[in-house]
Amino acid sequence: MATETVIQGTPPPSSNRSLVSFQILSDLHLELNEQYSQFEIPACARYLILAGDVGYLADYEQYREFIKNQTDRFELVFLVLGNHEFYKASVAAGIEKARRLERESCLNGRLVLLRQRRFDIPGSHVTLLGCTLWSKVPDQSRDIVRSKIKDYKNIEGWTVDEHNAAHDSDFSWLGQEIESIRNENAKAEEEQIQTRSVLVVTHHAPCLQGTSNPQHGESPWRFAFASDVLGQIPGDVKIWVFGHTHYTVDFMRNGIRVVSNQRGYVRPGSDLNGNQNSFDTRKIISMQ
Repeated sequence: MATETVIQGTPPPSSNRSLVSFQILSDLHLELNEQYSQFEIPACARYLILAGDVGYLADYEQYREFIKNQTDRFELVFLVLGNHEFYKASVAAGIEKARRLERESCLNGRLVLLRQRRFDIPGSHVTLLGCTLWSKVPDQSRDIVRSKIKDYKNIEGWTVDEHNAAHDSDFSWLGQEIESIRNENAKAEEEQIQTRSVLVVTHHAPCLQGTSNPQHGESPWRFAFASDVLGQIPGDVKIWVFGHTHYTVDFMRNGIRVVSNQRGYVRPGSDLNGNQNSFDTRKIISMQ
């Protein structure tokens, strides 16, 4: 049975807001033993969010067939790119493959690539904002992150400097979009019309505390997985979906629901989840 929680915005008392449901998953890691054709997602909502690390875009045909299986059953599939999407290629090459994937005629326009992109759900007042949001690696952690994190070996030309620059770009874009929506909502309130509720989707986590297994809480390379940005986010954001940490959580922080549903590394035929919390292929979040 699908798990569902409703988050409501702040509409005028007389308004009726459409309820929008999203099925959310991340970190499927279908590259492991090439599970692209084996892993199944039961369709429990109109919209599917894949918050990164589905597999390698370098495995293009297999990746495309997996996405096609989803676009055949969901009205729209929203894809955020994780770090593993770029493995066995460069970031630039991976982005080009993702753009090519979005244009594939077999997907019938149902794949939406959330790479620094805003998407307003038709017939509702729900807005998605999506990007990878690479983490911010502080100077004192550069060496340990470089030595421990496989991105710098498996993504061509990728460096800590590139990683941090990508964070700055993503976070700057995200802040500008949220501020723009905040201004739209202020005007809407003046005109007594419905305001927009924002759902943010990133691959990397938006806060350090609570998003990873507690045993990794003080890891010197934890900055490769998350950045503390929630304190800089205004109240128009209702839900933040993330991945990357292989730790499934659902909690409130600074008035924002922070939620993940991460599979992790699971070999074919295994009954065990790749993380210690409860990954649920039917996980649904809903908002108005």
